[in-house]
Amino acid sequence: MRRTQKLALPPVRLTHLARLTTPLGIWQHTRYAEPWVEHGFSIDDQARGLIVGVWLYQLLPKQPDWLICDDPTFPEQLIEICLRYIEQAQLPSGRFHNFRDAEGRWIDEVGSDDSFGRTVWALQTLRKALPHTEWASRAQKLLELALPHALTIQPTRSIAFLLMEEEDPHRLHALGRILAERYQHTREPDWRWFEPFLTYDNPRIPQALLLAGLRLQNPQWIRIAREAFEFLAETTFSEVGYFNPIGSDGWYFRGRIRAMFDQQPICAGATVEAFLDAWQGFERYKPFLRYAQRALMWYHGDNIHQIALYDPETGVVYDGLTPVGVNLNRGAESVISYLMARIRWEVYTRF
Repeated sequence: MRRTQKLALPPVRLTHLARLTTPLGIWQHTRYAEPWVEHGFSIDDQARGLIVGVWLYQLLPKQPDWLICDDPTFPEQLIEICLRYIEQAQLPSGRFHNFRDAEGRWIDEVGSDDSFGRTVWALQTLRKALPHTEWASRAQKLLELALPHALTIQPTRSIAFLLMEEEDPHRLHALGRILAERYQHTREPDWRWFEPFLTYDNPRIPQALLLAGLRLQNPQWIRIAREAFEFLAETTFSEVGYFNPIGSDGWYFRGRIRAMFDQQPICAGATVEAFLDAWQGFERYKPFLRYAQRALMWYHGDNIHQIALYDPETGVVYDGLTPVGVNLNRGAESVISYLMARIRWEVYTRF
């Protein structure tokens, strides 16, 4: 793989993520710098944390110069903590709890479809990346109970999460067809998208359909994914180039004014990862790499406020951009979204 032009990025520090990690799991939220223990834990964060742990476990022996890890055992600790949370969350039906309180008590009956999709994605990542480990065997047992539910899931983003690491042809075809049909049902010349709205984690939808299309060699799905990526780029990058994600205070419904705030780190991270896959999938089409780069630089100050959300001294990622500046909370979703995006960027563009 040819190297791309190197960005002047600060090193990645794991200090903040380690500070949020406890034997029960990764704290969900903070109140400014301190864990907001009243909010407990979410399986969404454990799923994303598991993916980061797997990637770090693979990377750390190579001693990458962009990664600072004070404790070389942290990746395996992260895998173990997040996997154990997921094991304890699984219900007899195969679905999962999502939320637990600071004492470890489950506070829901069953988690959302999104959390189910993210959890399956994480378990499949573990099983595929570290296949000859005890962790992979444990993930396989969880998946055997969970996967029969996959074809019952309806929300578009949940389906996208399920497709991210899926390789079974039957599930790939069934779930990918749903996304393609939704696109064809909603698409208009000025709205090339899967739904009549853009909300959170938008890039995961064309990313998932692209990956499914490549795995099944389905040219129609690949074409749809490219159209949707181009529409998303037109919609979420400003005229002067910086990434400008859809705001969470109202989102963007077709025919209405889009919300500008709050802008959330998870949107930037998903954009980096998705456009990197698009760059690879479409024969290193350079505009897609530039979109990934601009979304990554959103964390580093190339955004609507020109304020950095990543602190290279502590590894903190702030919780987003508000109309008046930065949200000074610094929860798990924010830091893990940055780590996922940054790791993918370094792996795709260096090796």
